[in-house]
Amino acid sequence: MQNLLEESVQEVFVRLRDLEAGYCHCSKCQDDVITHALNHARPRYISGSGVGSAVTRVALTRDQAQAEVAVLVLEAMRRVQRNPRHGPEAFVTAQGGAVR
Repeated sequence: MQNLLEESVQEVFVRLRDLEAGYCHCSKCQDDVITHALNHARPRYISGSGVGSAVTRVALTRDQAQAEVAVLVLEAMRRVQRNPRHGPEAFVTAQGGAVR
């Protein structure tokens, strides 16, 4: 069993995180964003492969579905950015360096 939305949320997050100025790139913030977005989305589970899996994958690539996922991810990014679970000493830039 697999939640295809998780795959889609992770892909959208990777595309959007570099566009959001001031976003921390540490693994804790990344996990928090993905978790928050998934907790606020309707899960789309599949079992195995086949026609149902292909239909669900196609549905998630449509513009409307991608827009819905992007809204969830952006809201999660803003929420985590406002309330990170670490102090400023752990902030990681897009280039992987810590800001002090």
